[in-house]
Amino acid sequence: MSPRSRLAYVAALAAATVLVAPTTPVHATEPETPTTDITLTRWDNAGDFAKGSSSGLLPGKHGALRIAGTTGTTTYTDPFGDGTAKTYETGTWTSPVVETGYAIDESVTSWDVATPTGTWAEIRFRGRKADGTWTKWFVMGRWTAGDDFAAGDIHRTSVNGQNDTDAALYTDTYVARTGKEPEAFQTSVTLLRPAGASVSPSLRSLSTLTNEYIPSSAYPGTSTPTLDREIDLDVPPFSQNKHRGEYPEFGGGGQVWCSPTSTTMVQYHWGREVPASELEGIEAPNGDPQVDYAAINTWDYAYDGAGNWPFNTAYATRWGLDGYVTRLRSLAEAETLVKAGVPLVVSANWDLEEMPESGYGTDGHLLVIGGFTAEGDPIIYDPNYPSNDQVRNVYTRENFERVWQTSTDGIAYVIHPRGMKLPDAKKATNW
Repeated sequence: MSPRSRLAYVAALAAATVLVAPTTPVHATEPETPTTDITLTRWDNAGDFAKGSSSGLLPGKHGALRIAGTTGTTTYTDPFGDGTAKTYETGTWTSPVVETGYAIDESVTSWDVATPTGTWAEIRFRGRKADGTWTKWFVMGRWTAGDDFAAGDIHRTSVNGQNDTDAALYTDTYVARTGKEPEAFQTSVTLLRPAGASVSPSLRSLSTLTNEYIPSSAYPGTSTPTLDREIDLDVPPFSQNKHRGEYPEFGGGGQVWCSPTSTTMVQYHWGREVPASELEGIEAPNGDPQVDYAAINTWDYAYDGAGNWPFNTAYATRWGLDGYVTRLRSLAEAETLVKAGVPLVVSANWDLEEMPESGYGTDGHLLVIGGFTAEGDPIIYDPNYPSNDQVRNVYTRENFERVWQTSTDGIAYVIHPRGMKLPDAKKATNW
């Protein structure tokens, strides 16, 4: 489990804005599918990148953008390093202006950027408000896949202290203040390499989730099951709790490793195992060193945790997978993806009485939807159990859908092999 939850950042934002208190949802017998405005905007090929503007970047293999030609330079002092400012050559890609057609209350950006040792990327977001003025650029993350600090890697990190009168940034989530909601946005990525280096990071894809505010009172009730049979994707079960006490400098396993444990379950479902050479030296006395490895390599040094959503999907892309953070409107939408063979990492929080079948309550947790029973109940691979053989569970559809939708508005990691075509790709706006 993790302390991250939408309730926490909305509560903080309420100090500066007036929010309508959620009411107890009414469970319709046969609810209509919610029509909430949720959009995932993706750029993942040379044609997409050509629609934006770039400086100091050229397309390389498979259309990924790399630093090339005349570049700019900048200095950066790693706040978790030795205090030395270093000079980097840079190149920047900026998306076209994206008109959403609705007021943006929240946004999360995900990326697939390869970062050879010493290189990294900074991802930014800004919104254009109804009066035509732009917010400042908000830094959504400073990403590197590596942790060889002696060889020049920076500490991957979100950036605190960016809140202003337009919006607040809560680790990985942009939240607009009331009356300052953007109606359009741009996303930007700056690639950085040490001055004089010949290697370059590569931008393979970028995805920006935007949505209108979704109050808990808007929850329409339990969705109607869409499958007529049981589907179980047989996700490899990994327990986060078997790692309690391991690597205290990275949270000590247990409850703070739910996100990387869930990400690893999906990664291994796709057969993308961490090479043995990468696991050498990882100390995991109870087994599954790949979970420890994932926690270390998703660690956000500002957030001081492994629960940064896009850091987890970015980690998954290291293994030939495509990954991004989005919101799903219902378990019916989840069924569409699970039917196509795609397990989903989802975020939720609940009190014990809201979902007694889980046996616990949580203020923030990530787990995997890995299937559905013939009756429509979700098969949940929940890492919050002492051993791997206890991870697979069946939770009640009504209970699980309610807590997932009302606590995080359906947050999900969609992770699958690159090039895989998802169902309803032309019809769905959120994957």
